[in-house]
Amino acid sequence: MNPGDGSTRDRLLDAAIALFSSQGYASTSIAEIQQACGLSPGSGALYKHFPSKNALLREATQRQVDRIIAAREEHDRTRPADTREALRRAAERIWDTIETNSELLRVMYREPEAIEGFSAELWSAVTASAYDRMGAALSGATAAGASQVEDPEASAALLLASIAYFPIVRMLIEQTPGNISADRYREAWLRLAESVFTGRPPT
Repeated sequence: MNPGDGSTRDRLLDAAIALFSSQGYASTSIAEIQQACGLSPGSGALYKHFPSKNALLREATQRQVDRIIAAREEHDRTRPADTREALRRAAERIWDTIETNSELLRVMYREPEAIEGFSAELWSAVTASAYDRMGAALSGATAAGASQVEDPEASAALLLASIAYFPIVRMLIEQTPGNISADRYREAWLRLAESVFTGRPPT
């Protein structure tokens, strides 16, 4: 594959996800995807790169999964020892992951049948591993005597669900919980999360 082919593939993937997100997977035609890339609608150029519209969606999903995993690995390499700062960076990474993948996640939420068979890969990359990792971290804090929670895994799931709720609501209905700003929401979450991890009252 020459660089031009790679560029065209990426343009097709980007255009397809944007259209799937805005007007729906089922309602988007191959011709519309090609036209959005500046290709002739009737040329069949998409089929030089993808055998079908579903194959295009599958590759777009895998591309995002790969990017999420790479970002998570970078997060692990630079994770600070300070509890509050580690929680802050985790919250920022979760929000960034949801916002960066918002177009694909809209398809996942609104037309789950479109990604049936490979939605588990996206779900695992976006959230499932985060639940496991947060649960392990809180279990470690509990075992060390810092946290006093009775059920670390459930408490970690609650913390993650609450921090992910804000960008998901904003993504799906363009509203924020309680009309609270992003900064206020994140800071309140940080105070509560730090209290759960350290056993100290929230400030």
